[in-house]
Amino acid sequence: MMLRLTLRSLIAHRTRLLLTAIAVVAGVAFVAGTLIFSATLDHTFDRAFDELGQGTDAVARSHKAFDDELGSRDTDRPLPASALAAVRRADGVAKAHGVVNGFAAVVDGKGRIVGGEPQVGTDWYGDPDLSLMRLRSGAPPAAPDEIAIDENTAKASGYELGDQVPIALASGRRTFRLVGVFRYGSTISGQLTVTAFEPATAQRLLMERPGYSQITVHAEKGYSQEQVRTSVAAALPSGYEAITGQQAIDEVAAPLKDVLKALRTILLAFAVIAVFVGSFIIFNTFSMLVAQRTREMALLRAVGVSRAQVTRAVLGEAVGVGLLGSTLGLVAGGGLAIGLARLMSAVAGEDLPFEGLVVPPAAVIGSYAVGLLVTAAAAYVPARRAARVPPVAALRDDATLAARSLRLRAVTGGIALAAGCAAMIAGLNGSGKPALTLAGGGAMTFFIGVTTLSPLISKPLTWLIGWPFARFGGAVGTLSRRNALRDPRQTAATASALMIGLALIGTVSVITQSMSVTVNRQLDAGLTADYRITGRSQVTPVGPETLAAVRKVPGARDVVAMRTARFRMGGKVQAATAGSPARLVAHYRLRMRAGQAAVRGTDVLVSGTTADAEHWRVGTVLPGAFQDGAATTFRVAGIYDTAKTLSDVAPGMIIDDAAYGPHAADRAIDRIEVTGASWGALEAALAPWPNVKLQDRSQIKKAAAGGIDLFLNLVLALLVLSVVIAALGIVNTLALSVVERTREIGLLRAVGLDRRRLRRMIRYEAVIISVFGAVLGLGIGVVFGVTVQNAMAEDGVTTLAVPYGRLGLYVVAAACVGVLAAVWPARRAARLNVLDAITAT
Repeated sequence: MMLRLTLRSLIAHRTRLLLTAIAVVAGVAFVAGTLIFSATLDHTFDRAFDELGQGTDAVARSHKAFDDELGSRDTDRPLPASALAAVRRADGVAKAHGVVNGFAAVVDGKGRIVGGEPQVGTDWYGDPDLSLMRLRSGAPPAAPDEIAIDENTAKASGYELGDQVPIALASGRRTFRLVGVFRYGSTISGQLTVTAFEPATAQRLLMERPGYSQITVHAEKGYSQEQVRTSVAAALPSGYEAITGQQAIDEVAAPLKDVLKALRTILLAFAVIAVFVGSFIIFNTFSMLVAQRTREMALLRAVGVSRAQVTRAVLGEAVGVGLLGSTLGLVAGGGLAIGLARLMSAVAGEDLPFEGLVVPPAAVIGSYAVGLLVTAAAAYVPARRAARVPPVAALRDDATLAARSLRLRAVTGGIALAAGCAAMIAGLNGSGKPALTLAGGGAMTFFIGVTTLSPLISKPLTWLIGWPFARFGGAVGTLSRRNALRDPRQTAATASALMIGLALIGTVSVITQSMSVTVNRQLDAGLTADYRITGRSQVTPVGPETLAAVRKVPGARDVVAMRTARFRMGGKVQAATAGSPARLVAHYRLRMRAGQAAVRGTDVLVSGTTADAEHWRVGTVLPGAFQDGAATTFRVAGIYDTAKTLSDVAPGMIIDDAAYGPHAADRAIDRIEVTGASWGALEAALAPWPNVKLQDRSQIKKAAAGGIDLFLNLVLALLVLSVVIAALGIVNTLALSVVERTREIGLLRAVGLDRRRLRRMIRYEAVIISVFGAVLGLGIGVVFGVTVQNAMAEDGVTTLAVPYGRLGLYVVAAACVGVLAAVWPARRAARLNVLDAITAT
């Protein structure tokens, strides 16, 4: 009987529960979409990496003295021709090829580089066992002035066989004749820009020293990858090593998989936020439904239905809503995954090789688990309240649930608020995943505390927000304010969903504004150069030829070149700026705390921050090694004062490039900073290198702020869903409120309130509730933002900046959300028949 009653109740209240189901759909879709998108990405890139390593059973390369814990690996030192000959003689080796890799980019007729990153130059090798190159037209390059390019680059550039093609190299621009077009693999063909040269030409143009970047090996039948690796390793000269083909692929794939894992974690975090916001809507909807059905619940109790059966009936309705929402959310999650894939392709600037969605079991199980559990948990308290309705209430026409005291709310809300605040502060001052988990849990507990306490402050704040409506909106405005004030719990619960979304938006806005202002001030104080020259991307090299050309520019008074050096020192991998120590100190206006700036050899200068953290002083000697394996000792020869910054205006450690250079794989420069000269003169000098980027001071500052703004926009885009769910909550509440106030609306119409003013009254009410949620949320967001900024001060975010103008726009946007949310409930109220409404029970 109770099952039939639950099903009939679901059908009878289907319209009222539909928006609740949509809220469940939105949250579940985010969870399912994230898991499906992540599984699809993993599958796609696994296929791509498997293809990349196809046929390669072992790889010979230069030996590294240590793994680069900082996440960047220098280009390997070249392997000599004698190493290739030795590998080919090793047991189990069927084929071996000396690979030459470097930077080479196709330049179009307008002087622009064609295609995306990376831009790879290599030697032509057509053996299908060790190469992904498959010639599609023309012939392989066989002369020093010939090249072949991949088919996607050929299509994008418009070059045809026989054309003279400009190629940008680290050493400058050169022209070659296009003799062949090839396809580079099937899965990754669209992800690389590849230019192939005749082997001897590739070595001369792409390698600074004779030899090969690495040697790839195809094993004889019957030999495992480990067996051939052992054989190849024994054949290599000292200073070189061999790894299996699978190890090589794993090393290439590891950074990308880490990025994908981080992306999945971030998306799931926003999915949790969406589900958390949706739970407030579910709670509010079932609370209102139970309140409206008080007499119905009492009648059930009067005919013998127990409290437990009433509770189960209401929970059964919640489970039904959760089941429908989870199913639709899973389907919608597939659509969201497709949208995320297309968005990722658009950001990458090319179509990624997605072949179809991969729906893992975790997506299905997670969708139903989240939808059912969250819906049932949110509806539990209203279900318990329904079970407490006394049977005698069935005899009254105006039976309602008794309002409970707010005293318990004040106590429990205060405890949750204090506990959440303490956990959040402790997490922000900690480090690692446990600290982040503690901070996130503290924030959620804080939100619960605020939501619990919000009925206590909803009356005064709603009265204040509604004052302009009552003052200038006439009787309609007064009614709107009184309706918002009527039930503090309902008003607070409706506004809570919007409050959470805008609290997070406010937090991120304060943090990013503080970071942006901090970076600008740090650049104003520490950036001494007029211009900066870098590669167009992090993997694009700037060659010494570029530096030589810049130094010849008239008016260039101070030209400082630098690059990142990595070495082991004192048991840790250190990142230092390699250049002329004395010039770098003068260029960055660093104040020497101790020692001297003019150092040579393996003497290093360190910042005061680093010296204090490591307990170093002038004269400290530390054993270490360069990445090529050369052991050495480093001596702290000077300590300079510098604060930790968000910008790159001051290095943390400095070493003489003359000492580092012989151990580096190449002579590539990270950046060149120039004082003096003119933009036009520098631009003309850099014309042979379309792979480099010239920036003036304003562009440097804009680029630094651009990354922060991009982060803000991405967070805002991800939080839009929570705002949409909150808007659905306002729609749902107003729609249920219209049902609850049917007789009242009929009486208002009977005494002269026309349909237009009735719609306006409901819109005003929605705006008051929305602005209340926005003001409360943004206030919390500012508090959170200030707290996080204080915690980040030691990491360089030294300036607090609150974007008042942007926060004001958010309040206006919230009011617009309220207007839109009121459209359907207002139309529904205006269409009620006056006589039917007056006689409604």
